[in-house]
Amino acid sequence: MRCLAEPIARRANREDGCTGRFWEGRYKCQRLLDEAALLACSVYVDLNPIRAGVAATPETSRFTGAYDRIHARAARKRTKRQRTKRSDRSRSKGVAAAARGRRHDDAWLSPVHLDERRQDTDNKPTRRASNKGFLPLKWHEYLRLLDWTGRQARADKRGSIPTDLAPILERLSIVGDRWLDTVQNFGRWFHRAAGRQENLAAEAARRGRKWLAGTSYSRAAFV
Repeated sequence: MRCLAEPIARRANREDGCTGRFWEGRYKCQRLLDEAALLACSVYVDLNPIRAGVAATPETSRFTGAYDRIHARAARKRTKRQRTKRSDRSRSKGVAAAARGRRHDDAWLSPVHLDERRQDTDNKPTRRASNKGFLPLKWHEYLRLLDWTGRQARADKRGSIPTDLAPILERLSIVGDRWLDTVQNFGRWFHRAAGRQENLAAEAARRGRKWLAGTSYSRAAFV
């Protein structure tokens, strides 16, 4: 991560006419060892503006992947409704106009739902690093979990995991009672890597270490 951050910092400092670490030295890299860690990290990143108090909901959290996905989906729905209302001739003009006026685009983002059968070489978009997805969840499941978690982060009183969301966490062996703590403290709990306890142990052995920071939190957060 240092090799990636240094040239960016030097370029930004030249542009701004200043010196020092770029973005207050907050660059860091964590290896996500399993899908449980990937889900927690993804929600943690998408809720950054809400946690910082600059946004109230995911759909107003600009500069996040969730924001682009939500508004791009809404734009596609509007275009679809326009298609059903227009004649064949006017429809093509309306769709073209809608495409020109659309500001929200999620074509650069990997799909949320992981499709193991899909190869990145199959109809791979040019703006996207992967076309396979990254979580064993549908987009609407991720959005529901993200929305509920964001509301709890802003609420004075925490609620228990709703029954319709609990199976999503159970599917990835995440402890529901610790979900909010895991998301809100993800950056503090895990440093070099994040994942279930056995995966952290394997990663520590790969690095030639006895253990990695975050093992006790991993034991409490992930089954």
